[in-house]
Formats: sequence, C-alpha cells, structure tokens
Amino acid sequence: MADVSPYPDELKPYWGELMDIDAHEQLPAQVWEQEMGPAMKDLANYWLGMEDNGRDRHHPNVPGYVQDDVPISPETIWKLKGPPAPAAADISRRPEVMDLMGIKRQLLFPTMGIQCAAMVYLPPEHRFGKKIRNSYEERRAYGYELLKAYNDWGIRVAKFNDRVRPVLPIYSETVDGMMTEARRLIDNGIRAIWLLSGEMPGGRSPAHPDLDPFWSLMEDNNVAVCLHVSSRGRVFVEDWADAPAFKGFTFLGEFDVDPWSTAHFHTLAENFLLTMVLGGVFERHPMLRFGCIELGAGWIGPLCERLDMWYGLDIARVNKNGVGLPHPPSYYVKRNVRVTGFDFEPFGRYLSNYDLEDVLCFASDYPHVEGGEKPLVKMYEEIAPFGEQVVRKFFVDNGKWLLPD
Repeated sequence: MADVSPYPDELKPYWGELMDIDAHEQLPAQVWEQEMGPAMKDLANYWLGMEDNGRDRHHPNVPGYVQDDVPISPETIWKLKGPPAPAAADISRRPEVMDLMGIKRQLLFPTMGIQCAAMVYLPPEHRFGKKIRNSYEERRAYGYELLKAYNDWGIRVAKFNDRVRPVLPIYSETVDGMMTEARRLIDNGIRAIWLLSGEMPGGRSPAHPDLDPFWSLMEDNNVAVCLHVSSRGRVFVEDWADAPAFKGFTFLGEFDVDPWSTAHFHTLAENFLLTMVLGGVFERHPMLRFGCIELGAGWIGPLCERLDMWYGLDIARVNKNGVGLPHPPSYYVKRNVRVTGFDFEPFGRYLSNYDLEDVLCFASDYPHVEGGEKPLVKMYEEIAPFGEQVVRKFFVDNGKWLLPD
C-alpha cells in the first residue's frame, strides 16, 4: 500500500493559516548548560550519567549530539522525533519547519522545562531529584533556580520570531510571587504561560478573589493561560499505581502510558478548570484566554454536560445569598476555553455527542513521538464530515483565541 501524504489536499485552502496549539522545545541534556546557563549543570549531569533503557521515549541523553543541524524537509519533520528532529533545540529554525507544515503560529511548551518544574512540585517521597540534591528543601530551592534559568531562556527565544510563542511556567506559593514573575515575563514579550494543574496557584483556589489581579493581568495583556499534561500534584500520588498491573509500561517524558495514568491524567486539569468555571472566574474575566493542552479531549464534553445538569437545579446553582452564575457552565467553556487531543482520538464522536465545535483545536505536538507522523490527515478525516466551517474552526479559528495577533 502506498504511503499516505501527511498533507490532506482539502486543507490546502488553509495552508499557512494553521494554528498549532501544542508544540515543544526538546533540547538534549548535552546542551542544557550551554543554552540555559550554569544552573543547569547538575541536572544535565544527572541525565548524562543515565543511559536510555528504552522505556523513556523522550530520554534527554543523546550520545554524540553536537548541534541541531538535520536538514529540514517534508521527510524529516514528520518522521524524526525527539531531540534529533530539526528545530527541536535551535528554535530559530522552527519557522522553517512550520512553513513546511502550513502553520502560521505555534505555542512552544516545555520539554526540558518540565524537569525544572518537577524539582519544585513533586512531593518529598518522590524519587526524582534525590540524587541531585539531598534534602527536599534543597531540591525545591534548586527547582526555583532552574525555573528562573529556563524562563530566561524562553524570553530570549521569544525574540526570535513572534510566530513561535514560548509557554513559560509560573509557580509560586504566594499570589505576590506569581504576579512578580508574570509581570517580568509579560514585560519581556511572553504571550502564554503554563500553570501547574495539580497545584493551587499562589496557594489559593483558582476561583479565590485574591487571584483576580492575576487573571486581570492575563486578560488585559491577551496572555494565554494553559494547563498541560505532566503536572502532577498532591491529589493523586504514585501509591495509587503501586500494583503489578501498572508496571513496565513506556514513559513519554511527560506522562506514563500505563492504564492507570492514561485513564486519569486529565483529572487534575479538569478539577482546575471546573473550579474556575463554577467559581465565576470567566464571568468576572470574560476575555481570559484559557487552554487545556495534551490532556486528551474526551473529558471536556462530559464535564460540560455534568456541570450544566447541576446548574439546572436551583439548589445547586444559587447560594443562600442569591449568588450564582448567570449562564450555564458550558457557556464559559465554549467562550473562553480551548482543548487539544491526540491524533488517534475520535473527534467526530466528540462533535456528534457534544457541542464542541468552538472548543476543539489542532495540535501537532512537534517534535514529540506521541504527535504521530500524519496528525493532519487523521484529524482532518475525523472533522471533515462536519463541513468546511467546522474544519476551519478546528484548524484555524479556534486556535487564534490562544494565539491572537
């Protein structure tokens, strides 16, 4: 059977307009210190001393790596994955890759940056980082140092080309700390941020009024606020997966692919989002741009249905002071929230069962292996039966909410 082109002819009218809501940097450990400074040395050495046993499909140790110089071609951009892929490390080359993919703008999420955040948010008993810093307090302090270095790198990358927009992590145990880093990033041209879905931002519920200045800052500056897979938290700890049935599966750097992990890795983001919706954040901040990225898309429709069901009951909609949302929860999701999925998901079924044509978006996940080799083909085949208007929304218009001019 002939190989199928990764470019559906039917998408040619939108070529050069596609909005890619999820892509990544993927620098190998060999260049972390060179690219991000001396703070990265100990973390890089940790990974350089660890051979890839074949389980981690995103292992950052790439023996023999020198530089990002693989030729950019239709073959390499879809077939090569991980750090060896073209423009995985040298982001100044990324627009050339995007041109071949028909992409106008792209959100650039962390890969290496996930390591930095993990040093901060993982609980004391977690094994990661124990060989880098002895105590939990030392690991967290080092994690904050890493986050600063990573965000400094992201600020430099953001100056290459506005088509490629780094999504930089903000984590602090205080609202003031979040505001300080957010202002620094915005003042330096950052237009999207990543919050850890398993942690309360600034130590507060996402719906708490104390965070309204933060949401206003994001809203007023058209900054996209995103949740993304790989942010673990204290709601689910690894002990739940301590059973033989969940061992020995592949690890994709961002998440495990065992049955327990894949069944619930969206739940932390779901909890974060429903807290914001029901807590009136989007009612108070109607232009707040919010994304739930690489968490699968199968959960958002049932969530809207469930929230609207309870909204239909007066006892669950309005409190004793007569305060409640003026619109059904799904109204805010459709207006303010965008969601991506994987190329193997049944987007057609989601659209048939739920009113999500304004919510779902295209994402390449480049250069991660789980992005697949033909995401445009697979996603188009699912979306096409719903007509040209829905196709355009999925590949172009919906993504503009998170990638505005």
